[in-house]
Amino acid sequence: MKRKVSKAFVHLGASSIHGLGCFADIDIKKDELVRVWDGKDSRWIPLARAHASPQAQLIKRFGIRTTGGYWAPIDFLRISTGWYMNHDANPNIGSDDGDVTYYALRDIKAGEELVMDYRLMDARHDNLHRDEVVPATARAKRRRRK
Repeated sequence: MKRKVSKAFVHLGASSIHGLGCFADIDIKKDELVRVWDGKDSRWIPLARAHASPQAQLIKRFGIRTTGGYWAPIDFLRISTGWYMNHDANPNIGSDDGDVTYYALRDIKAGEELVMDYRLMDARHDNLHRDEVVPATARAKRRRRK
């Protein structure tokens, strides 16, 4: 499906979920692409190199854990707003490619926080807190019932 790109800008603000979050400056229509990432903003770091890095704590805390390593910002001083996106079990944006392309799952109002489901980023690793048990998403519950 060819999606229209939203004209919305995503800005950072105080989140009621956790610390900072991403917010829409104007209304976003369902299925519109939402620009929250710069695809040139991330790098793959193999597990051993990530854990040996002087930035190991930053990589572990903010990186996206996947099999064999982490996706992390190239430069922690200049990162896309998407790195600040918070988790919600009922997200308002999703991804077809599991990467940097996100679209509105429903209409989103100006000023609303953009949230995604971290558990859909990698089937094997919990990208919320690595020591926290995460409840299943509604989608995962439906799949189990089938």
